[in-house]
Amino acid sequence: MIRILLLMGFMVFSVPTFAQVFKFKSTSFSSKIKNDNTGRWSDWSTLSETEVLITIDFDGERIKIFSKSEQEYDIIKFFEKEVDRDGDETLKFQCVNEDGRKCFVRFVVLLSKNGQRQLYVDFADMMWMYNIYKLD
Repeated sequence: MIRILLLMGFMVFSVPTFAQVFKFKSTSFSSKIKNDNTGRWSDWSTLSETEVLITIDFDGERIKIFSKSEQEYDIIKFFEKEVDRDGDETLKFQCVNEDGRKCFVRFVVLLSKNGQRQLYVDFADMMWMYNIYKLD
């Protein structure tokens, strides 16, 4: 009987676990660019409505944004979660896109604004932001 229980326990704990993929949906989008001549950033563009699926797969170390031009980012470095003075939380990743360009992807939870969630993609010369919500 003990052998059977040990065998069953081994079988249960040796079954591979499935990677969890987190899914988000965007509600709006904004962007800004860096001026080559002055090195200064433009203001954020006016928010535009959007409905884009965004997935993050921690086990696959990949973030995908299913916009008109599908964006795929491989995570190459994870950073510790940061919390600012307002209690807002930022989870940051260094990534590389399909063209080999490095960038940062940041998931932000604005606890100071009723838990509003945002996703930022930051390149050296441009960045964009999606207001997002988590799908179940």
